[in-house]
Amino acid sequence: RPILNKKRRRGNLPKEVTELLKRWLILHKSYPYPTEREKQQLADQTGLMVSQISNWFINARRRILQPLL
Repeated sequence: RPILNKKRRRGNLPKEVTELLKRWLILHKSYPYPTEREKQQLADQTGLMVSQISNWFINARRRILQPLL
């Protein structure tokens, strides 16, 4: 019964979206925590929801930033 199986497929974000978010992250690497207003601006620019932006930054600080530091 595949119809009852409501597992969400996790697609990767488009490259342009990832590039934009990474650019923000690197530019702000001394304090990589966007304000609510910045998150909203990034959401508007990328078409993502603010919750997706927040989650991306949570993961990126671990996966991208920590190896650099």
